[in-house]
Amino acid sequence: MAVTSDPTTAAVDARDLLTSAFPGRVAVPDDAQYQSEKDQPWCQTCWLPAACFVRPSSMNDVAEILKIVRQTGTKFAVRCGGHNTNPGGNSIDGNGILVNLLNLKSLELADDAVLRVGAGCIWGDVYDFLDKKGLSAIGGRQRDVGVSGYLLGGGMPAFPNHHGLAADSVKNFEVVLADSTIVNANANENPDLFRALKGGGSNFGIVTRFDIQTYPLIEVKYTVFMYDPSGYDEVLRATAEAQTAMEVDSKIGMFTAVNPAFIAVGAFYLDTEAAQPKFIETFFNLKSLQATAVPTTKGTLKTLIEAIGILGPAARRLAYTTTTKVSYDLYIDIHNLWLEGKTKYPGVNLWYSIQPASPATAQIGEDRGGNSLGLEKVSQSWWAIVAEWPDETGDAAAAQALKEFTEDVINLAKKKGKHLDFIFMNDAHTSQNVLGGYGAENLKRLRDAAAKYDPEGVFQKLQNDGFLLRKV
Repeated sequence: MAVTSDPTTAAVDARDLLTSAFPGRVAVPDDAQYQSEKDQPWCQTCWLPAACFVRPSSMNDVAEILKIVRQTGTKFAVRCGGHNTNPGGNSIDGNGILVNLLNLKSLELADDAVLRVGAGCIWGDVYDFLDKKGLSAIGGRQRDVGVSGYLLGGGMPAFPNHHGLAADSVKNFEVVLADSTIVNANANENPDLFRALKGGGSNFGIVTRFDIQTYPLIEVKYTVFMYDPSGYDEVLRATAEAQTAMEVDSKIGMFTAVNPAFIAVGAFYLDTEAAQPKFIETFFNLKSLQATAVPTTKGTLKTLIEAIGILGPAARRLAYTTTTKVSYDLYIDIHNLWLEGKTKYPGVNLWYSIQPASPATAQIGEDRGGNSLGLEKVSQSWWAIVAEWPDETGDAAAAQALKEFTEDVINLAKKKGKHLDFIFMNDAHTSQNVLGGYGAENLKRLRDAAAKYDPEGVFQKLQNDGFLLRKV
């Protein structure tokens, strides 16, 4: 592996080689398509000017790109849907190249009802394809989220307590390793890599195809409620009660999102013919209910995601996360911190959401051969804490506000004995020690897999950023 002291020179060398190897599929600054490549990510903070953007169309293309990366010693980043909020993870400046997987769009249903999904697909592609065939897959709660980063981070689906995390439905990963060899990772071939990739992120290679288990068409009943923010007390109490109910009824799914202008609750149930579940009735009867943004509907996972998975426009935003046990009292204390933050951090739209998981979430992962996450078998909340702001002049203040607020939440949870070590990669900030939160045993497995499948450390030394083992 070449290593140069001048990353800009290495990036230029790589750009020239890529342009020769992939004519028409490399965007350099003077090209018409360069700006749209740069501005693809959901977060404007990730709109960075790479030396070039290259779009491989096959696993062999990816292998050739990695060969050029090693030859030149250039920094690189990999992108699929571009939904991650961290600058430098799915983006890179002029000191490196960006590998955009969006052309890897294959969708093929095998005889064993396993769906072979190209790494460039988004979840909307998957749901559209399967719904027509009377099938469903366990995946993202937003159409525009990329399959690749979502699955490599674990993937929180609509019903984690019934079907497990999305990564637990992966049957096989097709991976291009750092030395450009192509391998499969599954329960029989390279099983250590298979387990590592279920939540271990981009530390081991570039996954070019995911083979995922499908199910007979999953039918669901769902409602999205909108509440006046003044009703946070009753909404958070109902949220905690619903999480308790999940411990005995795995068909319950939900989220609670708290914004300055409203509180949104998505309430889902897997049995469309059952009487209205008690937890949904509770949300209907709350005094602060303003409207049902989505009236009670019987549909499929596809229609559910179309109803709830509405992305805001591109904006400057960052996210942090933490995990706590279920506690109404803790929720109220965190909300009070948030109320203080609204005045403490002017110019920053700070909001949070609660994503529930029950002991069954961890058990399902274990039953399917294990994953990298190290989840405790307790009812828990995965908090997504997000800051949004209008322009780059507010970058430093917004980042500091979000960091301070998250630290306050973590310290409060620890003080009350409700904090859990797990950090959900898909919602985490790049500074958070995600892999360390998986526990010592899982971290050792990840290190061992990286040493075995990338002995030169290409993905640690040359990958621009992300939740990398080099940072633990």
